[in-house]
Amino acid sequence: MPPEELVNRAIARFNQRDAAAYAALFAEDAVLHDPFFPEPTKGREALAEMVTGIWGSFSDVRWELAGPVIANGERVAYPVTVRMTHDGPMPLPDGTVIEPTGERVSFDTGVFWTLDDDGLVVEERGYFDATAVAMQLGIVG
Repeated sequence: MPPEELVNRAIARFNQRDAAAYAALFAEDAVLHDPFFPEPTKGREALAEMVTGIWGSFSDVRWELAGPVIANGERVAYPVTVRMTHDGPMPLPDGTVIEPTGERVSFDTGVFWTLDDDGLVVEERGYFDATAVAMQLGIVG
């Protein structure tokens, strides 16, 4: 599948809240790096659990493609605007939970993928200002 179609499909599946269909775009052993998570998310099942957790903390979260998809061989890059409201508990890796703040959050992120020979995502790296997002949430000053 062309990279533009893969990106559009990923965004649509995320916005439709279909964890299994979203995760199916990733290899079984995919690795995701995200500024909010201290350790990479490893594997398709963990990815599905991660996005389900995001939807539990931000029930209205939406992704919008914010510019062109750039592809070169197995490398794909694209910008996304994320908009959401913190309306559910947000569990942290250390076991603590941030209760809903009700705050609206909006930020841009750059997403970088590496694809395997089957066109599945084997690695994702997302880049955004996590401190600015935490400030919008009201969890840091």
